[in-house]
Amino acid sequence: MKIVARAVSFEGRHGVTAAERRATPRKFEVDVEVDVPDGRAAETDRLADTLDYYRICEAVVEIGTAGTCKLLETLATRMAAAVRSQAGRDASVTVEVRKLHPPCPGTPQYTAVRVTLPRK
Repeated sequence: MKIVARAVSFEGRHGVTAAERRATPRKFEVDVEVDVPDGRAAETDRLADTLDYYRICEAVVEIGTAGTCKLLETLATRMAAAVRSQAGRDASVTVEVRKLHPPCPGTPQYTAVRVTLPRK
């Protein structure tokens, strides 16, 4: 079973330069996918038998707004680890962090990093 949260948004101060981290917060979006081996919740219809996507989104926003990271790689890995702590070791977690309208030549819509923590 796959649990997905798409385009979770927040404003944060992440970037390589100190000026970027001090500037007005930028917009970020995050996609989270969690592959869980147990589909028990489909049978029981109980939140206790699955991941609460509210808590997943809450963790992503909290990490994204609480501090700063120089690299999207660091931010995405922290988010994936937080989701993994909720999902357990048997789950595979993929997080994509997008920095919208980054200060880059060519005016890209976004830049992104995707991190996957496989099942252990």
